[in-house]
Amino acid sequence: MARVEAVSALPHRFLRTSRKCPQAYPATFTIDCVCRILTFMHTTIRSPADFQTAPVPFMHRDLEARGLTEFALKDRSRFIQVFRGVWVEAAPSSRVLCPPWAGHQWLQQQVRLSALLLLHPNVVGCSLTAAVLYGLPLPHQLTDFDTHVITSDRGLRIRRRAVQLHRGSGFDITEFYNLPLISATDLFFELAPLLGADDLVAVGDAAISRQNSGPLTSLDQLRARAEASHYLKARKSVRRALSLIRETVDSPRETWLRLWIIENGFPEPVVHPEVRCSTVSAALRPDLGYPDIKLAIEYEGDHHRTSSYQFGVDIERRQLLEAEGWVVLRVSKRTDMDTFKHILATYLS
Repeated sequence: MARVEAVSALPHRFLRTSRKCPQAYPATFTIDCVCRILTFMHTTIRSPADFQTAPVPFMHRDLEARGLTEFALKDRSRFIQVFRGVWVEAAPSSRVLCPPWAGHQWLQQQVRLSALLLLHPNVVGCSLTAAVLYGLPLPHQLTDFDTHVITSDRGLRIRRRAVQLHRGSGFDITEFYNLPLISATDLFFELAPLLGADDLVAVGDAAISRQNSGPLTSLDQLRARAEASHYLKARKSVRRALSLIRETVDSPRETWLRLWIIENGFPEPVVHPEVRCSTVSAALRPDLGYPDIKLAIEYEGDHHRTSSYQFGVDIERRQLLEAEGWVVLRVSKRTDMDTFKHILATYLS
């Protein structure tokens, strides 16, 4: 019974995948409905859902239900005004639905977008806001804490601090952890003019892989959208990205390393080549590799160094690869890439 109550408590918008498909489950659930909802959650939310403590925005009309008065809202130690007419608790106790990887920036944008939706329920998160909420990688220098939303309503005006209103038509909408966002396919093309060529490839790699909550779209969908567009912004960057995006990439640094190898004149390595290991009867998949010469290249992030478990796994994997006759080259953010270029050349020449 506890499972039924937990599921039935989820907001209806969490149970929809697209604004184009607005049907929601009824408020009174049968066992069959619960099974369908659990199946939906398993197939639609590809990463497990989590709940974190975060403020839930409310408006003046909610004061009575919350047992509050207008005078209470003036206490800044208790309440913070997000936008004019929308407040949140300064010390929240509410639990909000979020992806398991969500951090402070994700929760901050979730609160601001949720607050704005109370005032303008027909807008949709887009641009850098949608990228943050989807968990797509953005370059560090692209720091923007504004809330970006899009609408097809030409008459809508929003004049609020740190809110940017975009206008468009024909875009698809995805309900992502109870938030309406422009689809990841449309977002890729919206971000194209804002990102460098390599950064756009990293976004595409993340969008079609299992990074964070993906895959959010597919390479076929991105290509079809590009072919169907008569007017395409940053067309050169988009075409280059679509030729270089690869499935199953685990991290933006893997993307960076693969592109670095290509841009330095080496053949493109295979992403996660399968290596059959006879020692433990398993398949090993290094980050990058050249199966024809049995050369593997691994990118070692900081967690490989700080996690004793991951460190042990890395050692064992390297030993197993070497037992199969493979050479393993390792790269980290501290690697001298000029030296690495010469080392790689000795194997690929």
